[in-house]
Amino acid sequence: MFDKVKEWAIKEWKATLKQFGIKPKEAPTMMTEQNKEYEINLVPEIKRQMIKAMRVRNIMLFVCIILASVAGATVMIMGGIWESQNISMGTQDNRLKMMSDKLKSYDSLSEFLTIQTQLNDLDEISNNKKVLSRVFPIVSTILPDGPDTIEISELSVDLSTNTIRFDAQADAKVSPYIDYRVLESFKKGVSLMKYDYGRYVDAQDNEIPTRCLVETNSDGNLLIEKENVATSTVEYTYAYWLKGKKGCDPSRDDMSEEEDAEAEGNDSGVANKVNEMLSEFSVTNGENEVTAEDFVGSDTNAEKVQNDFNARLDALDDYGKSLMYDQLNAGIKMEDVAVEKIYRSPRFSEWYKDGYMNEQGEIFNVPHFNSGCITYTGGPAVGGGMKWTSSNDCMLAIEEPSIRDSSNGRDSNGNLVLRFNATIMLNGEVFKFTNKHILAISPTGQNVTDSYRQIEGMFAERAADCSDTDVICTTTSTDSGGEE
Repeated sequence: MFDKVKEWAIKEWKATLKQFGIKPKEAPTMMTEQNKEYEINLVPEIKRQMIKAMRVRNIMLFVCIILASVAGATVMIMGGIWESQNISMGTQDNRLKMMSDKLKSYDSLSEFLTIQTQLNDLDEISNNKKVLSRVFPIVSTILPDGPDTIEISELSVDLSTNTIRFDAQADAKVSPYIDYRVLESFKKGVSLMKYDYGRYVDAQDNEIPTRCLVETNSDGNLLIEKENVATSTVEYTYAYWLKGKKGCDPSRDDMSEEEDAEAEGNDSGVANKVNEMLSEFSVTNGENEVTAEDFVGSDTNAEKVQNDFNARLDALDDYGKSLMYDQLNAGIKMEDVAVEKIYRSPRFSEWYKDGYMNEQGEIFNVPHFNSGCITYTGGPAVGGGMKWTSSNDCMLAIEEPSIRDSSNGRDSNGNLVLRFNATIMLNGEVFKFTNKHILAISPTGQNVTDSYRQIEGMFAERAADCSDTDVICTTTSTDSGGEE
């Protein structure tokens, strides 16, 4: 009976589906054993799909609930952070207001702010600072040093345009005396001149302060060491490094420059004693030689200090020795006194052999000069060894000098001369304060070696134009060309 009812129900279900145009699928038959009887699962496929959809819906609802919970927690956390920031910002606002009120209470606030602004501009001021005194060694280098002479009667400098102008007079020294070839040679020489600048460094490539270096002797000449190599003479430009002076050796942790200057002003008793002992000192014969006992304590090995000092002293020339004693005179202990040569011109063969220099011209592990203009290159030489070349792209003048208003005249001694006016526009780098150790280099490669004496002799009284009655002066001329 039960089977007939079930069969009737299935037929009715199928008939109902057909009325709606749905063709029912036959459900898979599942056999289950129950009390040793078999039952057929007749759940339609559409119900199975509905059950699956409900399961997916429940899963999505669960995920949405989780995401909503996370979002709510995030909002709460962000709200807490925002509130904390408001509290912190409020505290800072109160603190700033308190500090602002305190600053406003200062009577000299405006002056302080003005000074602070100026201090912030110090770097820019330093970078733009120019050194006028460099004009003299530059001018002394551009003037000819030979049979032809040029003397300046008036010199003006415009650092805003890096231009120098001067009235001068040229003397060929030989007949016809007034020769325009002197001016042509002068113009070409200036056009070929170069300059160099850079920094002196120790063996570890640490910069040595400029105040710790001596580059000229007492006469103002550059320090040059000459050495005979085969059939030629090689010149090495160098500087004395006052290594013992406080703040001058980068490898030591000495006091600052200001403290150093203050220290040099103290210990006047020691300085006076040294002055007294050095008053009759002679470098050549060693009379009244200073002894270490006068400068070291009883717990110091005075003999060793004296021997070390003498060894350093013997390695120097007379001028270097005088710099050593200048340090003693400044109150520096004898064991700390030191003067060392630093070569501006590389000692190519020696440094390359000892591993201080490679073929690319790089120098290391020895005190030397880092040039901002000159580069060196080495290569195999004919017959063995190394041949070194240098290159310098730093031109002193940015254009050829302008010569005008030339005329015949006579100088203060009555000699025939060629009067003229010259304008030279120089490279602005030579006047910059930040560019140290500027050196003008002539077309022949020679440096300023006698600057003080050349400055002394490069100025003269203005030459006078030829008078109407001076026939020789007015009629003397050359066919060498030139600007008039």
